[in-house]
Amino acid sequence: MLNLTIVTQTKCPPCKVLKNQIGDRIEEFNELECDVLFVNLDGLEDKDTFIKKNRLSSTPSIWIEKDGVKVFEHAGYTDVDNLILNIKENK
Repeated sequence: MLNLTIVTQTKCPPCKVLKNQIGDRIEEFNELECDVLFVNLDGLEDKDTFIKKNRLSSTPSIWIEKDGVKVFEHAGYTDVDNLILNIKENK
């Protein structure tokens, strides 16, 4: 099983766009057996530790994990088709 994590912020326009695009195509992620997790930095109690641990430089920050190992990382907006392609490549 793959996991897609998208780190967002409330006032980040590209984050909102990406979240909506993924929501519109969530069935495709389900068919690929990829869990999708959105993490809003604004809601994190230990935000600074999370940012340092994951080496975040911008939002959205995106990564795909397979068996707990990051197999894809991207800082900033990316197209949903690119995410789906990376998920397929890492299955």
